[in-house]
Amino acid sequence: MAWGLLLALAISILIAAALFYVLKKLAPLVLNGIFGVLIFWLLSYFGLIRAPIDLLTFLIAAIGGIFGVLIVLLLTYLGIPL
Repeated sequence: MAWGLLLALAISILIAAALFYVLKKLAPLVLNGIFGVLIFWLLSYFGLIRAPIDLLTFLIAAIGGIFGVLIVLLLTYLGIPL
């Protein structure tokens, strides 16, 4: 019975280490996306841009972060519809 407990403990430690590694790599991407969407929303809220907030522009801002917002602004300024 002790071997089963030790095996369960070892598997739990391996799973926890794998989750920590994945979340450590994923956190900067999530923060970048949050900042991008927040900046895009603030610019739209204060009327500084005229880009429509729809699924495509939201995804560009979320995936690209600040650079995604700049891409949306550039495309809107050039008159290229999204």
